[in-house]
Amino acid sequence: MRASASLTVDAIDGRAFASDVRSEPPFAIRRAAGRFLVVGTAAAPVRGDVLELSIDVAPGAVADVGTVAATMVWPGPDPTMSAPSRLTTTIRVGAGAHLTWRPEPTVSIEGSDHIARTLIDLAEGATCEVVEEYSLGRCGEVSGRLVTDLRVVRGGRPLVHHGECFGPSEPGAGSVAGVASARHVLAAIFVGRPVEESMVVLDDPTRPASRSAAWFPVAVDAGVLLAVGPDRPSVVAVFADITPWGPCRRG
Repeated sequence: MRASASLTVDAIDGRAFASDVRSEPPFAIRRAAGRFLVVGTAAAPVRGDVLELSIDVAPGAVADVGTVAATMVWPGPDPTMSAPSRLTTTIRVGAGAHLTWRPEPTVSIEGSDHIARTLIDLAEGATCEVVEEYSLGRCGEVSGRLVTDLRVVRGGRPLVHHGECFGPSEPGAGSVAGVASARHVLAAIFVGRPVEESMVVLDDPTRPASRSAAWFPVAVDAGVLLAVGPDRPSVVAVFADITPWGPCRRG
């Protein structure tokens, strides 16, 4: 399946509104409690699917965008299908605008093969708060293969480019070269706030509920947080502990 959706957010008198919304299954876009939410209207992505989501935030607008529920990545009914599923999210933020992008977690189901790419293009003076989460398998199962790619460009110049490969067949899977026994992964990027010194949280790796997190600046006004742990509550908790600007608003 090939499908796409797009959202354009503009502002009048300081209030954000959707000036253009287009979607086709498995996407729908709704607004609730001041947020713009992407709704899944069908089981997707399934192995072989190619999905595209495009978000444009007009100059001066403030947009808070997320998803209604977790994205379940499915292996699909055809065991001979070799092509991975793909979801490419492209976000453009105009001058003086702000984007908050906090989708619910992507869950890599056993047997799936998925590539998740997010490109955020910030104009000069634009700011953003980006939090992406991945659950490596459902309860009691191993994950599928998952490739993530998160890139932030500001004024045409790369600011952050971070990618990971997960799955039992990946080199270093289950070792400290990867994420060891962690089952939940979080990557966050903040642009537009003064950034202080780096910080690391490292629990005893022999503990079954150990967590690891690192916060580090990439510019005078931009920082990156990477965190892993046994489950989402523990990762969100360490995110709240280490993030300089308070706890995660949604957990």
